[in-house]
Amino acid sequence: MKDKLFKNLLHNAKGYSVLNSGGQLVKGYKPDTVLQKGNEYIIMECDTGTSRKGYLGAMLKAARFLSNEKKGVLVLVIKEKPNTKVKQIAEHLQEYLIWLQPLTNLNIVYLIESNRYCPDENPLELLSSEFITTATIIKSD
Repeated sequence: MKDKLFKNLLHNAKGYSVLNSGGQLVKGYKPDTVLQKGNEYIIMECDTGTSRKGYLGAMLKAARFLSNEKKGVLVLVIKEKPNTKVKQIAEHLQEYLIWLQPLTNLNIVYLIESNRYCPDENPLELLSSEFITTATIIKSD
């Protein structure tokens, strides 16, 4: 899914509103989309690349942002390729999420294939039961 298309989708989650779509969240950090409900955030990144370093970087930036009073989750929307599968990326990120735990309030990362997140013009409702059963979930505990 192209970056511009992803940012223009109607991302939604019950009780959350879109805070940012591609703009700077804090200095040096421009996630694709951010939803907010008080001090809780859903940070979303859509990537068509195959670099595991890119996914790790996205997680590190989200972890750094989600500290002190800020809490939330990261959603990685992935365009699968023969050498980049959701399961592989999840396995790669798991140990790093555990390692980061003392430094962050990020403790859940959802990974979902782009066609499963947005099978038509309307993406799944984030954090809904359908989204949770469709996504691959990694936790820090």
